[in-house]
Amino acid sequence: MQLGRQLKLEVYGESHAPKIGMRLTGFPRGERVDVDKLQTFMERRAPGRDSNSTQRREPDEVEFVSGLDAKGVTTGGTIEAIIRNRDCRSGDYEKSVPRPGHADYPNWVKTGTIPPGGGANSGRMTAPMCIAGALALQSLERKGVKIAAKAVFCPDIEEAKREGDSVGGIIECEIDGLKPGLGGAMFDGFDGAIAEAIFGIPGVKGIEFGNGFAAARLRGSENNDPFAIENGKVVTLGNNHGGILGGMTSGMKVVFRVAMKPTPSIYKEQKSVDLSTMTPVALTVRGRHDPCIALRAVPVVEALAAFTALDFILEDETSVEYGENLMEEIASLGKCVIDSNVARLYPRLAENAIFTVPSGEATKTIDTVSAMWSAFAKAGLGRNDCIVAIGGGVTGDMTGFAAATFMRGIDWINVPTTLLSMVDASFGGKTACDLPEGKNLAGAFHSPRSVIIDTAFLRTLPARELACGRAEMIKHEIISGRVSPASGAGIPSLDELKKSLAVKIATVKRDPCERTGERMKLNAGHTVAHALEKATGFALTHGEAVAIGCVEEARLAERLSLAKPGWADEVKARFQAAALPTELPDGISFESLKPLMAGDKKRDGASVVFALPCGWGDVRAWRMDLSPKTLPETGHNKGEQ
Repeated sequence: MQLGRQLKLEVYGESHAPKIGMRLTGFPRGERVDVDKLQTFMERRAPGRDSNSTQRREPDEVEFVSGLDAKGVTTGGTIEAIIRNRDCRSGDYEKSVPRPGHADYPNWVKTGTIPPGGGANSGRMTAPMCIAGALALQSLERKGVKIAAKAVFCPDIEEAKREGDSVGGIIECEIDGLKPGLGGAMFDGFDGAIAEAIFGIPGVKGIEFGNGFAAARLRGSENNDPFAIENGKVVTLGNNHGGILGGMTSGMKVVFRVAMKPTPSIYKEQKSVDLSTMTPVALTVRGRHDPCIALRAVPVVEALAAFTALDFILEDETSVEYGENLMEEIASLGKCVIDSNVARLYPRLAENAIFTVPSGEATKTIDTVSAMWSAFAKAGLGRNDCIVAIGGGVTGDMTGFAAATFMRGIDWINVPTTLLSMVDASFGGKTACDLPEGKNLAGAFHSPRSVIIDTAFLRTLPARELACGRAEMIKHEIISGRVSPASGAGIPSLDELKKSLAVKIATVKRDPCERTGERMKLNAGHTVAHALEKATGFALTHGEAVAIGCVEEARLAERLSLAKPGWADEVKARFQAAALPTELPDGISFESLKPLMAGDKKRDGASVVFALPCGWGDVRAWRMDLSPKTLPETGHNKGEQ
């Protein structure tokens, strides 16, 4: 049972199991947890606290297993917490007679048994949800986001209790302080995610936002909320939309209501069947049950609203941390995979290494990944562990791929140590290794939990490696259309780094898994570059190949009349200013690269899709057959001059 996108929640256990618990991954590190405040929040949901709740007595004391250090500060690792069940009476429950209105019968069909206390379908399972929600609420409070829920409708509970019956209720929740634009269209909607989370609460039968179902009885002129300006901000003069338009937050309060059904376990006699004998029976439920589950569900609604809000905020933010001289912090992250050159230069970081990657693209193979898997297994890494990658793009790509596939996926943290990996490979979740048939052909999308960029690493980079990274930064200038006024040589400033990586982050967010074509823009120059790297036996660095590839593909765009005359010369001059090569090596031509380009990972049948740089801020996907008779020659291949 798992929920979330950037922030992931897993709830485990059953109502009458020895314990119930939750695992929370993706929670930011460095956040202090007020454990007393968390426990106070748990008390609001705990059973046996008043006459209108079940008399099952559970202290609901939270025990943290992992994810917090000795000072109660989050480590960035998986937060796991448990609650021990201390007051179970499984004998109160029928073993083969399903309670009307409960999940007993579907459970019998699915598993062959009726779990005591409702098993995983019990309201007891909302306690672990509240642990995650309490953590999210504390984080949101620091961000200025407030969440409050209350029961707005509940029939006469006392009367229902006297009659051995139960009642339902309606809970209203408000989320205040969310910026506009969180969420997305269709299946990426904020409201859809709230609904998914809320329907995880046993007993929920409906949810509505803003006017909800009442909007169906209104005209557009009555339901629409006019826009206005207040204190320089766009607001609406009403909130019929409940703070969500088209799946995205509007900046107004998010308001939704939840309908809870009456508790199915009632003391009135009801008709049922004995599933073991397939005969009708009269059932009188025993045990201890809430006459109205809506009351104790109020903090659960707050908890899951907080979880979802924080999840979307974290997804909107970047997981990139910038700094200088973070060596001790990086060393404290735990077990790592490290590049051999980095290990030599920074022995403190190598102390936690369980695998050392020989430097160079030639080691980016499935054999190296297989060796990583073995190292992970020997080091005892489990599903809830995290591995740290310290090195350039090769180390990050392979460690991420190994993490994506070891035990069907474990977390990883990326610590890029080259300029190229900082501005390109560090963010986006593309992980891979090379095959004999081509570069990056085996891989997976598996984003790191976080990226830590320490600019101190750049001080030990050779000039050629710095220029290599500058090539990707110039590529980002082409994509964004914003040309840096700097010369483009040497160690970039922190501001330059952030601006360059921001181009990739924005592009990736618009197309995380390369489905719409937007993310393909990041492959500008790369079809030629990957072929060129292979043709030269990786004698050229990736950045050098990208520089030449961008110039060659700009020339191709001119030949195809997709770019203005002289465009390729502009691109060439920009790369030359960064001391990068811009011409194909002797003996290699565009024609000779075609067989290698035909094996590019962006191929589609007999065609290859280029991300052609056609102007500043203009990169286009262009599909073409690479046979000589269909592709115009650029006329700028050194091997043919």
